[in-house]
Amino acid sequence: MRKLFVKTHNVKRFIGLMNNLIDKSNEVPKMGLVYGDPGLGKTQTAVWWATKNEAVYVRAQNKMTNKWLLEKIVYELGESPSRKMADLIEQCISHLRLKPQVIIIDEVDYLINRMKIVETLRDLHDLTGAPVVLIGMQESKTKLGKYRHLYDRISEILEFKPFSKEDVEVIVEELSEIKISDEAREIFFEKKNRFRQIIKGIALLENLAKTNGLLKIDTKQVKGLTIEK
Repeated sequence: MRKLFVKTHNVKRFIGLMNNLIDKSNEVPKMGLVYGDPGLGKTQTAVWWATKNEAVYVRAQNKMTNKWLLEKIVYELGESPSRKMADLIEQCISHLRLKPQVIIIDEVDYLINRMKIVETLRDLHDLTGAPVVLIGMQESKTKLGKYRHLYDRISEILEFKPFSKEDVEVIVEELSEIKISDEAREIFFEKKNRFRQIIKGIALLENLAKTNGLLKIDTKQVKGLTIEK
């Protein structure tokens, strides 16, 4: 399987959201929310964009504390985290004022129920003007809505949606190292609209071709084949 990053419709919309945030005037809040079901490529897209644009990418974790989050942000900013909470905040603010960078917090669902962390994210945005993008599951939009002081600052919202037929065609075409006939694609990928499903499917078909010495997969090979979700 080829190691390429495929620009699906969701990816193109994500790029548009990021451009919109960056281009906003200082008078307009620069917080964004990206949400959607698992398996649609939110994390892959965020990591790809962050790498290309020197953004700060932090993946939240279960039981993450306010101090732990700030330490991760400071580390990603290229500095050695201070030991004291107050110093960590000052490190973030000083760095971001001197060198503005986009901050992306993935898996924000782990943090939503912790008021202090929500307040910290708002403070980082307000005190530095740095765009802050939160990425979460389908329910994160509703959950964040209860924090009006934060939610009112979210000026860009994007929902990642299941892949269209065209998206699936592009993913298979760009990533598969074997030829798959149009008819075989239609049968095998018809109900697969999650990135992980499609990747597993491509891997399965490539392995099938390798095992049987095939140069092309057609309907004969895909009938009856299934992959786990």
